[in-house]
Amino acid sequence: MDQYSTFDLIPIFARAAGTTLIVASSSILFAFVIGLLAGIALFYKVPVLKPVIYAYVEFFRNTPSLIQAYFIFYGLPKVSVQFDSHTCSIIVLSLLGGAYMCEAIHSGLKAIPNNQLELAKAMGLSRLHTTVHLLIPQSISTSIAAINNNSIFLTKEVSAMKIILLPEIVYQAFAIISLRTDLTLPVAVMTIASYLAILLPMTYLLSLAERKIRFAEFGA
Repeated sequence: MDQYSTFDLIPIFARAAGTTLIVASSSILFAFVIGLLAGIALFYKVPVLKPVIYAYVEFFRNTPSLIQAYFIFYGLPKVSVQFDSHTCSIIVLSLLGGAYMCEAIHSGLKAIPNNQLELAKAMGLSRLHTTVHLLIPQSISTSIAAINNNSIFLTKEVSAMKIILLPEIVYQAFAIISLRTDLTLPVAVMTIASYLAILLPMTYLLSLAERKIRFAEFGA
């Protein structure tokens, strides 16, 4: 590290950005699935699942992801359950994101007019077909902005996983600065550039998807 120059930081941050992107993408996907299933269960007021889902959402909304990660990574090995930093990060962020996705999708489901549900029932559609062809598309269309915001939030939240030694962008930045304080400025620049390289294209793609989904529903 003593021989490192500013240019040597580029491959380090490129690898860190790759780790951040992989963990974020996996977490967003799993969070969406969790949120979708939980939101549907709340919409249908499934007796057993409803209180469990409410408790899950409140727990993950009101506790820091850093503490959640610390507990899973350092606490669970005490009872012989152990995950590596990548797996633990995906688990924590998926559960965290799932709580927020659940709220967004559930709100979208509640916004669907009752007459559409009555019409689907009158047409003889089963609950499965109603859910797949009516509820899910409309709820996603209504809540797509919140889903996109949650996706960006989860990507930035990967930085909290430095507590469990995930070699993401902020972890690498702190590690370098702890050894070479003279590189503080270039490290800060590389950290910002790394996040911009991930988040600007992601924001554009999410906005594009949102416009296409809204156009498909409203035609404008």
